[in-house]
Amino acid sequence: MDSQKEANQKWKYDAFLSFRGEDTRNNFVSHLYKRLEERGFNVFKDDEKLERGRPISAELLKAIEESRIAIIVFSETYASSKWCLEELTKIMDCVEKKGREAIPIFHNVDPSDLSRQSNSVAVALAKHEADLKGSDLGKVQRWKDALGKVANIAGLDVGKAANR
Repeated sequence: MDSQKEANQKWKYDAFLSFRGEDTRNNFVSHLYKRLEERGFNVFKDDEKLERGRPISAELLKAIEESRIAIIVFSETYASSKWCLEELTKIMDCVEKKGREAIPIFHNVDPSDLSRQSNSVAVALAKHEADLKGSDLGKVQRWKDALGKVANIAGLDVGKAANR
């Protein structure tokens, strides 16, 4: 798509929220979602916008492509979800190839854990590698690459600072 068409594109969503549900759905993400919606932003949040009867993976990937920006809420167990890592890979693909924007938010996780793949991120990636048993280690490498790239984007660090 050329830059003029990209500039004129009407987005279905202003933002796509990527997050690990069990960590943040009913607290940080629900508050963020509510504030964005109150301010007139059309936000895709998986438990709000999925159409019943459609495969979750296809619907989520389509929503990422149809969103102007992605807001990624990294929590301690974000990397433990293969689906979150697939979302992240798709988001970073859209950032690189389609000029989309990504805004990382680090919720009780240090941004360097993503770039260095240390602490909870290292544990999660090691488990994924063991689970895949060599069948698709290329997928794990794509996840590692996406984590490294998003860690280099200036983001918001929330949670730890508030808890000090």
